[in-house]
Amino acid sequence: MAAKDGHTIIPAPSNQEQAATPANNGDTAKLGKPQSGSRPPYSAFSPGRRRLILGIVTAAGFFGPLAGGIYLPALPTLQRTFNTSVTVINATVSVFMGVLAIAPLFWGSLADYGGRKPLYTVSLVIFIVANILLAALPANLAALFILRIVQGFGAASVLSLGAGTVADVTEPKSRASAMSIVLLGPQLGPVLGPLLGGAITGSASWRWTFGFLGMLASPITIRRINDALAITCSAVYVLLQFCLPETLRSIVGNGSLYSETSLIIKPVFRQPPVVDPAKFPRPPPPTLLGLIKLLRYPPIVIVCLNNAMLFAAYYAVNVTIPTYLEDDYGFTTTQVGVVYLAPGLSLMAGSLISGRISDRHRALFVKNNPGSPPLAEHRLHLQIPGMLISLGGILIYGWFVHFHIHVGAVIVSTGIGENPFKTLVPFHRALHFLS
Repeated sequence: MAAKDGHTIIPAPSNQEQAATPANNGDTAKLGKPQSGSRPPYSAFSPGRRRLILGIVTAAGFFGPLAGGIYLPALPTLQRTFNTSVTVINATVSVFMGVLAIAPLFWGSLADYGGRKPLYTVSLVIFIVANILLAALPANLAALFILRIVQGFGAASVLSLGAGTVADVTEPKSRASAMSIVLLGPQLGPVLGPLLGGAITGSASWRWTFGFLGMLASPITIRRINDALAITCSAVYVLLQFCLPETLRSIVGNGSLYSETSLIIKPVFRQPPVVDPAKFPRPPPPTLLGLIKLLRYPPIVIVCLNNAMLFAAYYAVNVTIPTYLEDDYGFTTTQVGVVYLAPGLSLMAGSLISGRISDRHRALFVKNNPGSPPLAEHRLHLQIPGMLISLGGILIYGWFVHFHIHVGAVIVSTGIGENPFKTLVPFHRALHFLS
């Protein structure tokens, strides 16, 4: 099938086609020509281009959790600025995380139907505008709640689009390792977010926590913020437009459209389909009923409930850290931001470790069960050790701060609460991508 730009797209053949294809004779093999019965590669993207795609998605995934983390050290300051209670100001964290949890269902469904790149572009613009408004508008509690909702909606897309992009360009046997790389972005947000938030709020203003995030739009800097960081934020949007191709398989197949093109491409908001719909069928348009029907699959319910408990506990700890450390231990806002390195680095370590564990487990299953396809739920039990250790660390944290144990022990307990094995859980958010 010929594409509009002259490139030829070779869709993956069906099983019937492969069976019906006659074997080539020896002369063809001697001439070095590809056999007509050979199957096209799962992904035609070069290894370098796949690494670039994963790198861009990883960088884009950094900003959602960064928006959640950069805000935490400023909670006591915001409470005083808006003249409200601890409960109300903590609710601004809750609404952000609530939207960050639900919105991926919307973005993920649209991405499977209309393509990945348009949604990356639109959602990032929403995120940028929300941050600019949060930094510029007068202090108003209602506006803070509304714009945090909008900010979370824009930030949530990469959490689901990233898993889809990995599935587009990576074979099942290597997806968990690829996801471990992509998850470095979301895991790096809780590491650098509080650190940056504490430094910015302590030396400038809470508004610049949102102003810094808004610098995604352009390389604007202020003296109090490292120029290189601002330029990096701005570069992500540019890279997304000029270096991230469309990867949805129902639109571009295995990506052979880009096999002969440069790494820098002309920005196209929406790539028209260039593959045979019979070979790469497009899923039906997303509906609310279709999303609800997913809950009929028990592994999805198990993973959702487990994620809900762990991340609720995670943010229950994180929103209390500034209050306890400032009131009971005399920490400054900047020092509070540094403390968040303990749980953040633990999350990052888990992102790398758990991907390899998951892929190794799949490989052992295939080896020990020849002829039996590995199902997604075969990986479910891997999250049990991380869940138990994490909940234990959270209980220890609560006990330590209640009895005013040494601050070093409190910091260690936050790292245990975000132990490396807990990161096995995010790999199961998209079970159908991994097996």
